[in-house]
Amino acid sequence: MRRKEEGTVAFLLSQCGMMGHRLFSKGKRMKLSSSNIAKRVRSFLSRRWLDVLISLVVFTVSLVVYNATLTPSLSYRSPDGNELATVCYQLGLAHMTGYPLYTWLGKLFTYLPVGDIAHRVNLMSAVMAAGAVALLYLILRQLIGRKLVSALVALFFAFSLTFWSQAVIAEVYALNMFMLALCGLLLLRWARTRQRGYLFAFGLAYGLSMGTHLSNLGFAPAYVLFILLEDWRILKRPGELLGAIGLFVLGCLQFLWLPYKASMLVDLPMARNAPITLERFYTYTLGAFPQMKFAFPLVAIPGRIVIYIELLRQNLKIPGMLLGIIGMWGILFKDTKKFYLLVLMYLVHVFFFIQYRVFDLDVFFIPAHMLFLLFMGYGLHSILELLEKLIARIAGSKVTISKLLHVGTAIGATFILIVGVLWQLRANYARNDRSQDVAINDFYENVFELLPEDSVLLGKGGVFGYDMFYYRYVYDVRPDVVMPMAVSGGRPPGREGWEEGAAVFSTEWADPNRAKATPWSVPRELTDQGTWYVPRLVGQNGIGAGFGQRRLVLYELQEEPPELIVRRAEPNYEVHHRLGAVELVGYDLADDSVAGGACLELTLYWRVLRQQRILVGTALDDVPLEVHDLGFGNLPRYVAETQPPRSGIVVEEYAVIVPSSLESAVYELKVGVVDLRRQAGGESEFIESVVLTEIEVGE
Repeated sequence: MRRKEEGTVAFLLSQCGMMGHRLFSKGKRMKLSSSNIAKRVRSFLSRRWLDVLISLVVFTVSLVVYNATLTPSLSYRSPDGNELATVCYQLGLAHMTGYPLYTWLGKLFTYLPVGDIAHRVNLMSAVMAAGAVALLYLILRQLIGRKLVSALVALFFAFSLTFWSQAVIAEVYALNMFMLALCGLLLLRWARTRQRGYLFAFGLAYGLSMGTHLSNLGFAPAYVLFILLEDWRILKRPGELLGAIGLFVLGCLQFLWLPYKASMLVDLPMARNAPITLERFYTYTLGAFPQMKFAFPLVAIPGRIVIYIELLRQNLKIPGMLLGIIGMWGILFKDTKKFYLLVLMYLVHVFFFIQYRVFDLDVFFIPAHMLFLLFMGYGLHSILELLEKLIARIAGSKVTISKLLHVGTAIGATFILIVGVLWQLRANYARNDRSQDVAINDFYENVFELLPEDSVLLGKGGVFGYDMFYYRYVYDVRPDVVMPMAVSGGRPPGREGWEEGAAVFSTEWADPNRAKATPWSVPRELTDQGTWYVPRLVGQNGIGAGFGQRRLVLYELQEEPPELIVRRAEPNYEVHHRLGAVELVGYDLADDSVAGGACLELTLYWRVLRQQRILVGTALDDVPLEVHDLGFGNLPRYVAETQPPRSGIVVEEYAVIVPSSLESAVYELKVGVVDLRRQAGGESEFIESVVLTEIEVGE
């Protein structure tokens, strides 16, 4: 017998869809009684209270874990996250493809009285990801009917590596998964009940989902095929079909936001395609990033498939993959129409993105992982069904034995699933825990305190410059400081408002004798020929998503070279400790106590023993503070231009930021050498180090 479960969100949206259809088709004013609506809701809750309760429990468990690992503010975990947090606050226009729905919902979250603006937008990801998991539970209930199994399988996905990573930062993928899960639930409810309100609500939700990721358009063939397989006679009811299509178009009208806000673009490549004409509108949306689409020849496809399979293994593990294959087989014969829906969605999505050239490919496969998880849940259901049939055969007419075997099977399956969920939680917690990611905030708090009045601050432009723009656009920090890269409307950065003789600083190191490397680099016109980049402030390295380490360094630009190599040095504290290709001669330290989030003023004296690239860094106990090339990139040029003594000592004088996330305690200040290969992979562990002294960190 088919069960009649339905989700709370789907039920309420279906009622809204029905009301909207009556208003649209009959053209009459509906007399809506608030008491009647309340009565319907109470009736629904009384019939489905257990589903509502379980979905709330799944939502709460997911949200608690996501909130515990949530990024406190800005982060480099996503290349777009800092931009998205700022654009939500401004109600501006994000990079291609615009993401209007994300922007609007993000703006609502910025009104929450918790943390700073970036934290609130991060929190939106956590809430929407938890909501997606709750909806995933309801979808699994539609497919397999088992409450506890559905809940645990949904939680297994909640703590999968990639999906979890997007639930703790400002990014579009958590909200996109919520919208896709909502679309799936509404469509399945329509297929079961044939209530047109669900179909209308699906059309609206699907149109709105375009504002979270335009790749969702690729699911349209699967949706259309499923609707026709379920009820081909809908073609004879044009009002119903046109109503759903009309609501889809209504949801897509959100993209009128793009030309309205085009003047706010600060990214030059985006501004050149500002969506103010039909051609540019297409380029900004459906025609975005053509160099990334179908970027691999046919001979490369097998290798790309292997990459996808490895990503699937990382998220759902080998047992989950095997269960998914079993589930595909089972649903093919038991519920063929849903098989066509899910498999076509899955194949279209995987086919498109295995040919997509992008460094953060893992996040694009999250919808495919969710679809495969549905097969996984169905596979587990099929195995349990088979066991139940075997128990019935073995027990025969022995009711007591049959009940005992059924209970044992249920307990065993529940235990295995709980272990799987806990294993996911334990395996992925450390990799997705962003609660201590305070590097950007600590760095810029010190930067804006250090900068002289009316100085100039250079840095990355466009999407990648929002780590700096955020403080100006959201909080108007240091309005006296000129930020040439923070210009909008497609204008290239210039020297407007730049006083003659102003002190110039930059967060980006560049060789002024070379042309800019990317459209987001500091234009060479803003720096003089032969300028030296002298480090003044160094923050904790920010970990990026697939693009290695983002080093937080504030350089002062000056015409004269720093005194980088001296013949003799007299450090306050002598060390004379060899660390691979260099010897740490000694160091100077202004103070041995510091508040969290403040700076240690440090001078290191090095003797180079072997000519090669050397990465050195500092740490407090096992907490890395920073890693940099010896001489902060200036050493080769300094040697070539000044011809210092060969046996000279390299002097590095700078302030290093102590993370504000550190607890008040006494820590060992370490200096060490970092392996170049590990650093390229995002690791900063010392291969050799020496303890200099103890540092007391206070509040």
